[in-house]
Amino acid sequence: MPPVKPCREFGHLTRTTRAGIRALAMQIKVGRKKRRWTQEGLANRVGCSRLTIMAIENAKPTVAIGYVLEAAHMVGLDVFGSPDGAKKRLESAREIDAIFPSRIETYVMEIDDDF
Repeated sequence: MPPVKPCREFGHLTRTTRAGIRALAMQIKVGRKKRRWTQEGLANRVGCSRLTIMAIENAKPTVAIGYVLEAAHMVGLDVFGSPDGAKKRLESAREIDAIFPSRIETYVMEIDDDF
């Protein structure tokens, strides 16, 4: 029987992405502890379960992004800047998005190699 290779959980994510998730998770955990909140207390503020907060603090990339961003906001992390700054960036992104077509289609060029 061949040896079983260990499954690298979320190995498809780049090192940069994994490092960013771990850094944000640690910042959320530190922010929670600075405020002397329990995981349950932060969960109540975020509107999720304690298990979700545990998953966030353990850098699980499967947690819904809304919970992660809300937890970051609750502990005082400035992820997006001020609400006005976030709105300006959203409007700018919408203007840029309007320039692009609504659908992106790939074009496969046929090569005529019949000589």
